[in-house]
Amino acid sequence: MSAVKVPSTKEIELPDTGGRGPINKFPTGGGGGDSWNDLPWNRRGPRERLLRCRLGLLVMLCTSLMLFASLTSAYFVRKDSGTYNAQMRVYVPDWKPLQVPPLLWLNTAILLLASVSMELGRREVFREPAVTEEWLGLSRTTVRRSLPWLSVSMVLGGGFLAGQVIAWKELYAQGVYFKSNPSSHFYYMLTGLHGLHLAGGMLALAWALFAALLGRRLESRQILVDVTAWYWHAMAVVWLGIFALLKLAQ
Repeated sequence: MSAVKVPSTKEIELPDTGGRGPINKFPTGGGGGDSWNDLPWNRRGPRERLLRCRLGLLVMLCTSLMLFASLTSAYFVRKDSGTYNAQMRVYVPDWKPLQVPPLLWLNTAILLLASVSMELGRREVFREPAVTEEWLGLSRTTVRRSLPWLSVSMVLGGGFLAGQVIAWKELYAQGVYFKSNPSSHFYYMLTGLHGLHLAGGMLALAWALFAALLGRRLESRQILVDVTAWYWHAMAVVWLGIFALLKLAQ
């Protein structure tokens, strides 16, 4: 029998790696060479999903804040201007200070309490002992501890919107309408726009409540509650600015 010829190391052709070292051909154990960044959305880590959702919320809030900032700038410009009198060739001030309804003080306190309860509910969803129990399947502690706080926020948010409508009715009873004066124009526009934004936050909160009752996955509920809570905090800060503007810059 002829001997089997074993090729020498000089005869073995190694692949050209461009100086990057040997190529690893071993299986990755994950069904191929998928890296973490190539995973689809529903397979990404909870923390990465949370950070992405927070970034999306930040972009949306920047757009809303720019809108309110533009209206605030227009408020000051219009307040210091007036209508042009062609005969006298001067601008005649037509801005009449608006008496802000005292009910807005109560509405402000209600919204701040809603923001506080929302934050307490958010922290309960991320509390480590409760999260551990739920991951182990022992109980739904995060739902039991966060649901009351989130429900309180929903009730208080509805109370704030109802209070804003009542304040509008008080102005109507005094004969102050949208087109009565530039000051009333800005009042209705600023409070109405803020109310629409808060109504959107209430829809997101309702979604979070239904997700908890329907037993959705923990990480999905955490992301939903977290993003909703930060949105509510932003709306509370925006309202404080609007209230200060209407109260002090008349």
